[in-house]
Amino acid sequence: MNENSYIKFLLGTVIGGLGAYYALKHQDEIMDKIHQLEEEYKADSDKFVESAKDKLHALTKSIQSKLEEFRGDAIENKNESIDAIMEELNHLRKEVAKFKA
Repeated sequence: MNENSYIKFLLGTVIGGLGAYYALKHQDEIMDKIHQLEEEYKADSDKFVESAKDKLHALTKSIQSKLEEFRGDAIENKNESIDAIMEELNHLRKEVAKFKA
């Protein structure tokens, strides 16, 4: 090995040692920050799922009101239209159920 390689090795060792020393010295602070980030992520995830549920609920209400209109009107193939809408609702419910898992 030449002198340049020794200097790089020594520099890498010193930096690694300083990093390990800092991590050990501030271990509690680092763990607290990690736990804080985990809680924030969990809260964001819960907000996302709740938002998805709210949007699905609003969409379901909208579709149900449309179904009521179809029942009252004389639309051709209204049963097929209703079945298609109900199929879409079932698909959306399955998608939201995936978020719970």
